[in-house]
Amino acid sequence: MADLLSKDMLADLIINIINILILFFVTKKLLYKPVKKYLDKRKEAQQTALKEAEELKLQAKEEYEKYSELLRNADEIRSAAVKEAEKEASSKAQSIILEAEKLSESMKKISAENAEKEKEKMLAEAKTQLGDMAIGLSEKIIGREFSDEDNRRIIDSFFGQ
Repeated sequence: MADLLSKDMLADLIINIINILILFFVTKKLLYKPVKKYLDKRKEAQQTALKEAEELKLQAKEEYEKYSELLRNADEIRSAAVKEAEKEASSKAQSIILEAEKLSESMKKISAENAEKEKEKMLAEAKTQLGDMAIGLSEKIIGREFSDEDNRRIIDSFFGQ
């Protein structure tokens, strides 16, 4: 019986080994390859996503640098525009001041001329009135009337001309 037992056991052992091998090959064929294929696709998708993320990161960095440069340029342009506006405002202020000074000088000149004319007019009036008074006094003192020529001569001698 020992012999039988060992033959039965050996047969069972061989059958079990064959069953395990069949189960292994069937499992490998049915499960391992599809699961490995799924895992490979997933790994490839992750690598593709990582590459895209890296590319997007590089693009974002380039865009950031580009806009930073644009901002620096905008600051320089704004600064230049402010300086230009200040120069223009200063120039306009200078021209307005010069115009005001010219206008002031011309107004002073006109006022001085008007004052001089008024002075001459008042002096002429005073001369005429004083002359008339002098003639009136001399007529009263001397007791006779003078001709226009006498009047002129007396007025001129009175005013020292």
